[in-house]
Formats: sequence, structure tokens, C-alpha cells
Amino acid sequence: MKQNIWEKEYKNVDSLWGWGFNPNSILSQYVEMLPENGEVLDIGIGEGRNALFFAKQGFAVEGIDISETAIKRCLELSKEHNLNVNAKVQDITSFEIEPNKYSLIILSNVLNFFPDKDIKIIIEKVKNGLLKNGLVYISAFDDNEPGRKKAPEKYEQLAKHTFYNERSNMFLHYFTRSELEGFFADYKTISLSQSYSLDISHGQPHFHSTLEIMSQKS
Repeated sequence: MKQNIWEKEYKNVDSLWGWGFNPNSILSQYVEMLPENGEVLDIGIGEGRNALFFAKQGFAVEGIDISETAIKRCLELSKEHNLNVNAKVQDITSFEIEPNKYSLIILSNVLNFFPDKDIKIIIEKVKNGLLKNGLVYISAFDDNEPGRKKAPEKYEQLAKHTFYNERSNMFLHYFTRSELEGFFADYKTISLSQSYSLDISHGQPHFHSTLEIMSQKS
């Protein structure tokens, strides 16, 4: 069911999260921290805006997404610009991340849609997949997200900041700053920020409250 939901979201718009070569600004800011021969894994690659940027810089890039439409768009763009992006349709919960392989793993707007136990498993797989000094980037909606206030009225509450939408079979988890920092307490924090901004990239203009963290494996 979750795959059908994301397929519908991508098919309804030309670009759901923004595409082309405009990555999350923190990723472009710290690109020089990666070794020249570094490999990048983009989980929830979407149409490829982060992945395509790194491929253009000469990095080997892999990516997965649950949406066939998103992967098709990403591959079409990589072919159009003669870039090497290995992208495929797969769910992160069944995707095995090769240990000690990647210099950067990206999770942009992904983790909010899993229950607590799956989030912990995914993060552990990500940490195991990083090389020494490797970077992990996470962008996620936080507990100040406008939808968080209305969530108890609309969905089943499973934990303080976790909800389940039975109609769509979708989980919603809103992160706190301390929670996200806690997952990487044994890492070096490169960047940590919170923002509240207007999103005009899809649908009616709306606001998002977002946490971004970039951490480095010791």
C-alpha cells in the first residue's frame, strides 16, 4: 500500500521534492569532505536531485526508492546528462546495505514514514554501511511540523511523536532534536540545524518544520 501512495504522489506532479542539480544545501556545502573515489548511497533517491549532483562531481552513486515513477525520472535525467547513477526500486526495510562501503549515505525526507522500531534498524544499517570518516546526512520533519498538532485527532497514536494512518497504511514519526542527536552520539556532529519554511514545490503552499543533521563516523 505504501508503494501505491508514493506512486500516486509522484505521478500527480512533475517533481515532488524538486529535481535537477539542486541538492540540499548542507550536502553541497560539505562535498569537499568526501574522498575523490568515494561512493554515495541515496536512500529515498526520488527524482535524483541529490544523487545527480554527486554524480556530476564524479562520485559513484547508488540509490533506491519505493516509487517506480521516481526511479524512472532519475534514470532518464542521469542518461540525459551522461551521468552514472545506479538507481533501482526497492524498500529500505528489505535493502541490505553493504558494510563499510560508503563515504556518504543520504536519508532526505525518508525516516518520517516508518515506526520507531524500523527507524532504529535503518539507522543501524546506515551506520554499518559507512566507511571510517564517512558522513551521514538526514533531513526529517520535527515535532514542530504543523501536521503534528493535528495528528492525534486524525490518526492512531502509537508513541509520543509516532502515528499510524490506517486508511493509507502509513506511519508518521516526528523527530525531536535530542532524539536525532542521540542516534549519532558516538559520531562527530558536522552540522545540525532546524528550520521553518514555506514549501511551494508541490501542491498548495504549505509550511514544514525540518531538522537536518550531518554526522561523521569516527
